[in-house]
Amino acid sequence: MYAQLFALFRQRIEDGTWPLNECIPSLDELMQEFGVGRVTVRHALGMLEAEGLIGRYRGRGTFVMARPQSNIWYRIPMNWDEITGARPDIDVEWLETHECAQPPASVHANAKLGNTYQALKRRLVRHRIPYGIGHTYIEKTVYESIGADVLAKPIPLKVLDAGLPGGIGHAEQTVRAGVADLDTARLLDLTSGAPVIRVTRSVLDREGVLVYESLGIFRGDFVEIHTDLK
Repeated sequence: MYAQLFALFRQRIEDGTWPLNECIPSLDELMQEFGVGRVTVRHALGMLEAEGLIGRYRGRGTFVMARPQSNIWYRIPMNWDEITGARPDIDVEWLETHECAQPPASVHANAKLGNTYQALKRRLVRHRIPYGIGHTYIEKTVYESIGADVLAKPIPLKVLDAGLPGGIGHAEQTVRAGVADLDTARLLDLTSGAPVIRVTRSVLDREGVLVYESLGIFRGDFVEIHTDLK
């Protein structure tokens, strides 16, 4: 909840609802407005203060000191060049990894499946905010050739693009809206049922074998999708 408050408070500063050099509502007023506890509001305000957007003064209140200069939004890449060329400022936290027979629900009914896959689950953090969960499945021989160190980076598809024997035959991405289940809500500091964006990416080799598939679940309040229309 603190991250949602942080985004909302930041937006109020950005759009002028909380004007520059003016005092913002008190801690008690914010607690009452949003129906949350003191610790949650303090945490959100602390993130604003760490960014230099507010200053707290004993006996006077909390004032807006600056407008946001950086973009907190994570932009979902919408083509292969964006995916493989991205340099996102993202930290990766490993949650689990194990071997499995195949991805649980591949979107490719006609894809050939490898014998074994390495399953990876990671949490993606940006500006100290957990904004996404990545479930990734990589064909075992490809995983062994890439190495686990590469997968500590947020987007390993550039390495896959360069190192896959024979090259990539087909790659696609699907973006859907959804809601957070209990596990996703816990990991992303959301309420169960909060809006999320689900991004599925699949890569086949030249023989039509599914070598990579991922499901990224991103919190809806920190993600944007941008496309040049003309």
